[in-house]
Amino acid sequence: LVDSKDKCPKEPETKNSYQDEDGCPDVVPEKLKKFSGAIAGINFETGSAKILPSSFKILDAAVAVLVEFKDTKIEVQGHTDDVGKPEDNLKLSQARADSVKEYFVGKGIAAERIATKGFGQDVPVADNKTKAGKAKNRRIEFKLM
Repeated sequence: LVDSKDKCPKEPETKNSYQDEDGCPDVVPEKLKKFSGAIAGINFETGSAKILPSSFKILDAAVAVLVEFKDTKIEVQGHTDDVGKPEDNLKLSQARADSVKEYFVGKGIAAERIATKGFGQDVPVADNKTKAGKAKNRRIEFKLM
């Protein structure tokens, strides 16, 4: 950060993906913390990027937070289990992340505030050998940018 843009030149910036461009120490607000990492409750039709209506409540809550924190940018990350071909899972995870972005944009969030990335089956958080593990691996994550 160049000195002319540093609002707190005597204090170190807190690198936490929240207001990292102002040069000041800060804490990610609890409302934003709730919408970072894996977001439970965002579900899709099997083998599809169509968001299930049961997901709308959590997505609308995320929209409300993005409206409140107007400068916040996020990356929507899609993940799958290991069922199917890796290249198909990569495409599906990207399509699902894109669907979440489309939902947000449809609710008035500026498209440039939302990046998307599909990881397919490459970043599991649980063992794909069990039904429960596969369910944990099929997820959407939000990363503050």
